[in-house]
Amino acid sequence: MGDVVINGYVAKAGEHAFYRMPVSKLASGLELELPLHIINGSEEGQTLMLSALSHGDATTGFEAIRQVIEQVDIKKLKGTIIAVPMQNPLAFEWDWRNTPQDCYNMNRTYPGNSRGWVTEQMASVVSPLCDYADALIDWHGGGYGDAIHYVLSKLGPSEDADDELLSRINHMAKTFGLVHMYGGKPAGPDAAYAGTLSDYMIIKGKPSIVAEIGTGVASLHDKFIESSVRGVFNVMKDMGMYPGEPVIPETQWIVKTRSVTRPKNGGMFYPMVGPEYVNKTVPKGTLIAVIRDPLTMEVIEEMHAPFEETVFLDMRVMMTKVHPGDYAYIMADISDAQRIDNK
Repeated sequence: MGDVVINGYVAKAGEHAFYRMPVSKLASGLELELPLHIINGSEEGQTLMLSALSHGDATTGFEAIRQVIEQVDIKKLKGTIIAVPMQNPLAFEWDWRNTPQDCYNMNRTYPGNSRGWVTEQMASVVSPLCDYADALIDWHGGGYGDAIHYVLSKLGPSEDADDELLSRINHMAKTFGLVHMYGGKPAGPDAAYAGTLSDYMIIKGKPSIVAEIGTGVASLHDKFIESSVRGVFNVMKDMGMYPGEPVIPETQWIVKTRSVTRPKNGGMFYPMVGPEYVNKTVPKGTLIAVIRDPLTMEVIEEMHAPFEETVFLDMRVMMTKVHPGDYAYIMADISDAQRIDNK
């Protein structure tokens, strides 16, 4: 395999090349740059793009990408890995979901604008890389006191993808190898979720999935990193980029009904179910959390499991302060989910 050129950046055969992609100059005079890693295999093959940290508090994907790069044997790699482990260094620096300078959510700004707000400028540097990739895995989720673990993708009818592309996306989501997948409607109006990097890739006619994997809980960290790394190698094996067969669970679920549950009131949040319940099921009506008034200390709100067989995809698992309307849970109904047996 010869040299590969990714948007002007070169990696020789068998090389791990690193570049700093310039964005702009900050008010402080410092240069704003984004990291680009190109791992060019020893033989011809497909190109997989990996990206993380468009939200500054979602750090799990960064470590997953780091470990993939550390573990991959370039001599066995057919094709190329393009990795942007930190899309938004400004949000990362402040541990914020959105960019502090303009308050934009970077994952609503793709393909970006090189003359726009600083978040749009960063997006405009990342989006051209999609032209060189055959598939994309983009990590999201996880922060202090949170645990999230499922694959989000377009698995149903879409204006952006024909049946053939949807089939490829569906296959990629299953191959990643988590137990739970969701591909239905977003948590709010479609327009509120426009501008994601994953959708930008799909509009280009290429498969993309979102690894909603992340946690700020120490007891889950290694498990979530391991499932992320295994998922990347599963996809690479399926794409013919790496030797071996994907490791897939015996049973997987494509959930159809999902609820994003938020507290009506702010205060002190007390979870009634702990981190061991991620991807586990409880019956309808189970008390899952209470909110206490921080002044009187009385319970002012209860939260309950909404479905006959409620499975936790995302959950707030520590006693924390909450604002009215904060994310608390993403829960799905297993009773109407599609079961996939891989025996």
